[in-house]
Amino acid sequence: MKIIFFTNQLAALPLLSYFHTKGWLKAVIHPHRQKASDFQIEDFCCSAAIPFHYVGKAEFHELITDLFDVIAPDLAVMFGFSYHIPECLFTRPRLGFYNIHFSMLPAYRGPNPIFWQIKNGETVGGVSIHQVDSGWDTGPIVMQQQVSFIPGETWGICNSRHSAVAYNLMVQLADQLQYGLPLPQISIPEQQATYYSKPAVEEFAIDWQTSTATQIENLVNACNPNVGGAIASLKHQMVRILEVSPVDAVADAATPPGTVVHSDQSGMYVSCVDRKILRINILKLNEGFMTGFKLAALGIQPGDVFENARLVLTAKEQII
Repeated sequence: MKIIFFTNQLAALPLLSYFHTKGWLKAVIHPHRQKASDFQIEDFCCSAAIPFHYVGKAEFHELITDLFDVIAPDLAVMFGFSYHIPECLFTRPRLGFYNIHFSMLPAYRGPNPIFWQIKNGETVGGVSIHQVDSGWDTGPIVMQQQVSFIPGETWGICNSRHSAVAYNLMVQLADQLQYGLPLPQISIPEQQATYYSKPAVEEFAIDWQTSTATQIENLVNACNPNVGGAIASLKHQMVRILEVSPVDAVADAATPPGTVVHSDQSGMYVSCVDRKILRINILKLNEGFMTGFKLAALGIQPGDVFENARLVLTAKEQII
């Protein structure tokens, strides 16, 4: 079996390694380089003598058409790939063209579904593998498994757990395709479909005036580590909050949300709009990563206020 793999996900490495050891992996396609982790995929392919291609949108169609002509793949797999695949390509592999998606489709179609599911406070997600068609995450579903969210887990932890499930499902699918076994057709009412677009920068920012403690905790977890933390402002400096913990206490009704209500060697505690209190555990400042109690020792005092940040980010900071 000959496989071409389309990915920009570091979590795809175990699958790439598995397909390589089977002698099936014939090429890996990656969109233009965006982040440092992209080099790890390239390094793996170079060390294993697997053809690796960075492809921009402008040359994508021509390059992939030529590659399909040369390799004649039996199977193509997408895992976190951001380009749309035209019909003239997704119909070519003999055994099909499949996409791995981290949600229980048809819910949470679109890019970065784990971010949206954590941000929205979902308790159950999942992994789906579906045939690629002309839409975004709309093709027939052939493999699916629920994954429960762990309270307090970050995007990074959640992504790793979903990746382990995706590995098992994709290995099972490849075996079934190799031996010509029938594939399940999972039918789910389209009324359950939802679509979430790529998060805008504003989605990473904490709105202290409207967000409850739970909503802030969800956002912080959804932003760690993929966007470097949820965005806020403290003493006129943009900060990224990477970890918070709920506290069994309430703030005074007159305390504005975002106010530091306690700050000492035990940590830094901030009020929310619902009067609940969060302990700020880890932040990223211009000076580096710091704990809440480190900031307390450096002079952050009760009465200091976390505010909504003015979002002026570089293109590099906006990458997700």
